[in-house]
Amino acid sequence: MEQDMMPDIIPGTDIIFAGGDSESTANEVVLVPQPTSSSDDPLNWSKTWKTIVIVNQSIFVFVSIMTPLAISPMTMIFEAEFQKSLPEVNMLFGAAAITLGYANFLIVPAANLFGRRPVVLVCGLICILANVWQGLVTSYPSFLGARVISGIGAAANESIMPMVVADLLFLHQRGSSMALYFWAYFLGLFIGPIISGAIATQLTWRWFFWVCCILQGASFLFLLVAHPETKYDRPPSSLPVSSSPTSLDVRTSTPARAEKGSDGIISSSASSAAHSFPPPPPRHPAVMTTADHVTDGRPSRAQFSLLPMRKSLGIGYRHRSESVGAVLLRDIVSPLRILFCYPIVLWAALAMGFAANSLLCLNLTQAQVFGAPPYSFNADLIGFTNFAFAVGAVFALGTAGPLSDWIALRRARANGGVLESEMRLPALVPYVVANLVGMVVAAVGYQRAWSWEIIVIVGYSLVGFAVVGIPAIAIAYAVDSYKALPGEIMIAATIVKNTFGFGMIFYFNDWAARSGYISPVLMIMALTCGFSVLGLCVFIPWGKQFRRWTKDSKLHLL
Repeated sequence: MEQDMMPDIIPGTDIIFAGGDSESTANEVVLVPQPTSSSDDPLNWSKTWKTIVIVNQSIFVFVSIMTPLAISPMTMIFEAEFQKSLPEVNMLFGAAAITLGYANFLIVPAANLFGRRPVVLVCGLICILANVWQGLVTSYPSFLGARVISGIGAAANESIMPMVVADLLFLHQRGSSMALYFWAYFLGLFIGPIISGAIATQLTWRWFFWVCCILQGASFLFLLVAHPETKYDRPPSSLPVSSSPTSLDVRTSTPARAEKGSDGIISSSASSAAHSFPPPPPRHPAVMTTADHVTDGRPSRAQFSLLPMRKSLGIGYRHRSESVGAVLLRDIVSPLRILFCYPIVLWAALAMGFAANSLLCLNLTQAQVFGAPPYSFNADLIGFTNFAFAVGAVFALGTAGPLSDWIALRRARANGGVLESEMRLPALVPYVVANLVGMVVAAVGYQRAWSWEIIVIVGYSLVGFAVVGIPAIAIAYAVDSYKALPGEIMIAATIVKNTFGFGMIFYFNDWAARSGYISPVLMIMALTCGFSVLGLCVFIPWGKQFRRWTKDSKLHLL
């Protein structure tokens, strides 16, 4: 085949379908990344073990995010308890939110250097201690300090699960698990206020933190006994080059495992040297496909160590020639670099941030609207309105990941088996529409005192649907484009989301009280929908060009 007929393989472009000499292999999915032959490689773990780890992470995300960000129904109680104004009480939320974002500058480098397991266990322990402190506070300054510590512990839920998903699953499997991550995250935000409002009304607000302490303790035990280390650095290998954009030689010497040296294919983790194409050989090295791969592995004993043995697990394989200080510095700088220098990451961070803050703007105004006439809800009833968000999130969980994966794989098949990361972006459309309609209903309903059923059942449900779907697809696109950087991408997105959200607590309620609800709520809607549509218009036709500009970055080799 001529050189100009080779697929243009750059980071974010993968040969995902393999066609061999028989029709039966035409639609086999090439595994990206390629697994090693080791049974303790997380990519080779059984479906049962992968499910256990992902569910375990989801429980941690749900429980740990609930405490710092679920206090909105108790706003009026805190105003009376500590004799503080609404903006000062909102600072209790803001202190946790801003810490959630910036603590990941330490958490992600630590997870890259020492592994996911010890970091998530330490963060879980911090959450337990912070809940005890919050249950015992007697003053506003002490409460503020406890909220900061709570944010530090909970910060792991902003980054560790996407890293674990990338450790465990192949490229074509990640959409659904990323949707599960965002569902667990936002479900904690949705269900948390329901629990906090009910407990504060029926018992006392302090008991909310004791309940969270119990739940966090149970989660910690689950992590301790059933969350093995998932970080597994694979040695670099020579990458097979396709002689055709539509076919690969998928014949292997054994149907069970790939040989040790064949753990790579043309993918986004390839170095820049792999981006030039010599004349193709008559036959490729064998590559692993879904038909060949048998997932009957399990974690080794070393992967359950409290401090994983780095040599045994391969952790730090790529870091052995670097000092710890150099690795930490690089991992701290990388999120800022990709945020400001990589347009795809910047857009994904903005899309996720504004979508998440659509929820925040409604959380901040819940007590302000429903606690006043004509509704006059108590903390219990204000919390119950969050059920609508949860219902919308359930529908997003069942659609966002599967829909984006299905669209991407279908378009890859039509593209000769070559998957471009932009191929999942059209799945954003229904979630953008849902955000637009839901926020308009909430804003106008607030302002004109519509029936609460319309505001909650229609507006809140659609917003819940959107705030899970938009981040899941946007972040999956960024991770597809830069597969070696899932943690760094989540830091960048969390910085944008939480910094903007922190700023909102200083002006949003006062703006709504002064000018009405339509202007502030629709501003957030415009930012969410506007940036989402901008990404569709820019990256679907030109996203690959943006990826081409950054294809030689050393960050692809992390």
